[in-house]
Amino acid sequence: MSLTVGYPNEGYQIRAKRLMSSRALKVRPTSRERAYGHPALVLMLHRSAEDVAKAAPGSVLFVGDIAAKKGGPISGHRSHQSGRDADLGFYVKNLDGKPVPTTELVAFDGDGKAKDGRPLLFDDERNWFLVESWVRDRRAGLSHIFVSWPLRARLLQYGEREPKFRPYVTAAAALLKQPENGEPHDDHFHVRISCPKDEMDICRNESKL
Repeated sequence: MSLTVGYPNEGYQIRAKRLMSSRALKVRPTSRERAYGHPALVLMLHRSAEDVAKAAPGSVLFVGDIAAKKGGPISGHRSHQSGRDADLGFYVKNLDGKPVPTTELVAFDGDGKAKDGRPLLFDDERNWFLVESWVRDRRAGLSHIFVSWPLRARLLQYGEREPKFRPYVTAAAALLKQPENGEPHDDHFHVRISCPKDEMDICRNESKL
């Protein structure tokens, strides 16, 4: 049995599951030793990637850091210690609207344009597919989707425009948030799942202040 112990920013994990690349999901090469998480999170990421690939064939979810094999502090993060956090690169397209494979974390402004001036755009449709998949997923206990306020607004506006997406907007709005006193998360989604119900005596949902 895998265990997630302590807080997201002061914890560790036992018998974590390693996230492996697949047809619809690619783990960033530099994150391979940081691709360990609670099975509920790892399985959710595979389901999410498959959902987007089904809706938009050929799509590949780009996954950055989750946690070290045994959890604990890792460079570049205050959380990602107990196996319940994961960083996901945005789906990207070029100026002609053609999907571009994500090979790194690219920052976008509220207009959906790459902040570094490259000819890349935030792919509203596929990123919404991803968010909607998380909203519909009831198995993992997803509690947070961290993203910058401008990109949050962009995604919710996109969902409101399409009648088939509209039923999920309220739930998406509750999950999408920019963390207080943290980075704006304009180059990736940061998802976090809740503590499993049978581990509440050893796991803490919120970060330690």
